[in-house]
This record gives sequence, C-alpha cells and structure tokens, in this order.
Amino acid sequence: MKRGLFSILILSFLSASVVWGETLPALPKGPLLLTGMTPEQLSPDYWINRLPNPDQAIKTPEELELFNREIDAMVAERVDLFALERERGGRSVRDQLRLEFDTVRGRILFDVEGKRIRQDLFSGEIGPNMGFDLVSARIRLKWGVATQATSIRALPTQVKMLEEVGDIEFDQLQFSLIKLWTPVAILHESRDGAWFYVQAPYVRGWVRAKDIALFSSRDELKQWASSKKILVVTGESIAIYLDAALTDSSLRASMGTTLPLIAQSESAYEIRIPTRKADGSVLIGPAYVDLKSDVSIGYPAFTQRNVIRQAFKLLGARYGWGGMYDGRDCSGFTHDVYLSLGVQIPRDSKQQGLVGTQLGHFEPGEYEREKINALRTGMPGNTLLRMPLHMMLYLGEIDGRFFVVHSTWAERVSMTSDEKNRINQVVVSDLSLNGKSYLGSLFDRIVSINELN
Repeated sequence: MKRGLFSILILSFLSASVVWGETLPALPKGPLLLTGMTPEQLSPDYWINRLPNPDQAIKTPEELELFNREIDAMVAERVDLFALERERGGRSVRDQLRLEFDTVRGRILFDVEGKRIRQDLFSGEIGPNMGFDLVSARIRLKWGVATQATSIRALPTQVKMLEEVGDIEFDQLQFSLIKLWTPVAILHESRDGAWFYVQAPYVRGWVRAKDIALFSSRDELKQWASSKKILVVTGESIAIYLDAALTDSSLRASMGTTLPLIAQSESAYEIRIPTRKADGSVLIGPAYVDLKSDVSIGYPAFTQRNVIRQAFKLLGARYGWGGMYDGRDCSGFTHDVYLSLGVQIPRDSKQQGLVGTQLGHFEPGEYEREKINALRTGMPGNTLLRMPLHMMLYLGEIDGRFFVVHSTWAERVSMTSDEKNRINQVVVSDLSLNGKSYLGSLFDRIVSINELN
C-alpha cells in the first residue's frame, strides 16, 4: 500500500476476514481519508449544509410510485413478478439455461488455488446437474421468498471461478445478492434439488433451494410482498430477533430490506419473517427488531438530505463484488441507498445509468467541457456518474473539484502497469482519483451522467 494514497497514514488494521476458508485483506479501522480530503468531508452534514433546500421532496410518494413504474417499463433488468404469465414455454427457459452455461464454459477461468477450471467440471458435474432434459414443454411457475440474504449465481455451484489468478474477491459466477423477503418466481430446479433457477425483481439466476420458501400461490406471495405497513432497514444492517426478549439474533437484514410490521411495544417492533419448513413450504412467524435499531416505519422522504445521509451510513463498508462477503460493489451501494428510500433503481450499473434525466453521454477521455457543464447541472446527492463498470453518487463541487461517494475496490497508480492500491470500501473522493494511472482519472472515464428525477 503506497503512502501517497492517504493524507492520514493509518497503521492500525482490523484482523483479516476469513470467509469460505479464504483470508481476505484486512480493512483499515474507520473510513479511509484519501489524499486531498479533509476529515470534515467524511460527514454527511458537510455536504448537506451546502445545499439550499436539502429537505425539499425530490418526488412525493405518489410521484415516486409512478417513477418506479416507469423504471420497470423501461429497464429490462427490472421485472414485475406479479405481471408474469403463470405458465411459459419450456423451450425458452431451456435455451436460456444452455446459453448461460455455454457462455461460462467458453471462458478461461481459474479456481481459488490458481488452477485453470477443468472442462470436465462443466461436462461431468455442472451441466448434468442443470437438468436441461428435465425442462418440460410447458412450465408452471412456482412462487417463493428468500428466508435470508442469499446469492444469485450464474450456475448451480458454489465453486468460485476467477478471471485472474488470485482474484478471490471477484467470483465471475456471482450475479448479485437478494435480500430477506425478496419474492422470486421459480422457473426450474437442478437435478439434485439443491438449486432453484429463479427470476427476482432485479436479477435472474441460480439460488440455493434451502434459502427459498415456497408459497402455495402467487396471490398469497403478493399479499405479503405488498404489505402496506412496513419497517424499512435504513442502517447498514440490523439484527432480527426470534424472541421478544431480544436474545436470539441469528438473522440480519441489510439496508433497503422491507419487513412486514405488525405491532410496536416499548422495546421492540414485532414483524413477520418467512422460514422454510422441511417440505420446502413457507411458514410465516413472528420476529422482533430492537426499537433502537436504524429503521423507519415506511420509507423516509426522498430528499437530498436523506440520500446523502443514507450514503454516508455505508462509509467504510466493505466492497463486495455482487454482494459477496456481506459487502456492496459500486452499483450495489447506490442500489441499497436508493432502495432504502423506496426508489427501485436497477441493480446493474449500466442499467442505473439509464434511469431519470440524462445530462450527458461521453466517450472516455473526451468532452471535458461538456462533462463539467453536466456536473454543474446535476443535483448533488441525486446524480449518478457512470464509468465503464463503475458507478458513483455525486456530492457537489468545491473550488473546481467535483466530489463523489462510491464503493470502490482499488486505485490504479501506474502509467505502465496495473499496479494498484486497495481501497476496498465506500469512500469519498474527488474525480481526480486514478489520475496517475494508464487508465486515466475518474473524471476522464465518465461515460454518462443522469439525475434521478
């Protein structure tokens, strides 16, 4: 790690995390203070106090409901599960399964020990277990819900497949993480019964069957998924207790999770959670959230103040490709921030860049003046800046410098090689970051700017 990365040299590190038998690089204690930043700029109030009307609603609840419907209509990644046909032709599902299988099998990928992924893993294990021959001519969809946060995978396997040797934090099979209570339509089941191929509201892929509980009908699932009284997780994550005494906290829920709210006592909120019975069916039961937890009854107002406050609650949180290691990648960060306010933006960064008002589209390294004009037009705390494979939330301009908050893995620091400093968390930076690398600065590489209004 190069000393030039930080204006404050942090020597004390947390112990390395061990996940799935792997040791992850340790994170520094507390949010990183990058070069050129001041400690005050790590406070949300620093940015909020610069705004003329931070509490003015960007959209009213009624306008937001319409906005979410527009997002569903325009973005292919967003799917209204309850508008799906209850049956569909098996051929289209089988063709999609085959395409996804062949796409991964055709890549050069490595395991966590640095060895090339063997073709016989595909032909002898993964392919047969996908059960192409088990897809019937007509598929009657089944309906379920996630009983905890769980991964959506490209293929039905826990084997990690890496694009580069040693890149253990970037499993190419990891699509995304769906949250507790996420509804899913089940299209297919693996031969061994351990995996479901599902469509979730913002991602499609394979999920472990043990994390999905089945409803008897779509209407029953919709009733719970459309609960009018909800508790929204507005902190980075919260504990969910299985007892009213608040002693058994074996379950957690992350920012943006919505929980059916039943009652409130002097010490706790009573909610409902789904569990999976031995036969796979759902059992809805009581659970509890400490009254002191960072939650909201219903969604907070969609304002600049609340967007920025939600973003800064994740400052210092671990970067996690596709939600791995209980972290958030760049678009997972922006997704959770907006989801906690009821704004249902897509999960993928490219799709996020299509939402709202388009302020500019650019080629990397070009259109400097146009980018500056677009940035000065954008609303701080509600404008997304997209690079190829990266997304950032705009905070504002100070003395000609443009600032963002984003979840990023590393800073490139060389003009001749891919040498990098690990950041690996949510940070505040200006757009000059990476400027001393062959890739160019964040500013140079912006390809689109859009405001969510």
